[in-house]
Amino acid sequence: MKSTKLIPMFGLVIGLCAAFTSHANAQCGVSVVQRQGGQVAFATMRQVPDERETGHAAIQPQGNPPTLVGLWDLQFISDGQLVDEGFDQYHDDGTEILNDTPPPATGNVCLGVYAQTGKRTFHLKHPSWIYDQTNTTVIGRATILEDITVDQSGNTFSGSFTIQLRDLTGNPLGPDLTGQLKADRIVPQ
Repeated sequence: MKSTKLIPMFGLVIGLCAAFTSHANAQCGVSVVQRQGGQVAFATMRQVPDERETGHAAIQPQGNPPTLVGLWDLQFISDGQLVDEGFDQYHDDGTEILNDTPPPATGNVCLGVYAQTGKRTFHLKHPSWIYDQTNTTVIGRATILEDITVDQSGNTFSGSFTIQLRDLTGNPLGPDLTGQLKADRIVPQ
């Protein structure tokens, strides 16, 4: 078979797999469930308490503004529900690594990039793959966009997120998920 025929056939196979799956997994981010008509919905983990206790002292050089660089315990909250939680590591070179709650076999460690947009504000873009229910076929991309503000103490940050789910040609797989972020700095004791 000529290679020019393989590319359209491969696309057809992926399309059929996506059409017949009942569950999809966003690798690194939140779990998604495919509903009738091809729409994708987000699964939730649990109800989030209104407040969290930190009890941590920030590690900040004296006289410098708070930094995003470091390790954080991060929660993604939408409509009062915790939809994901993870350990988020920000590096001073503008890269980020998130290790979150999906099972390790689904790829729960993934990468992002961020830029400072103000004195204590930052924007993050965090792409990841979406697989079918067997976790073997890529059916799309999930992109997490975050806008966050580090508090003056450097102990916490908060902000907003949007998770976009797109098929391999860039078409939406369902409505975007939006919500709030809450994070506490993790420090050595």
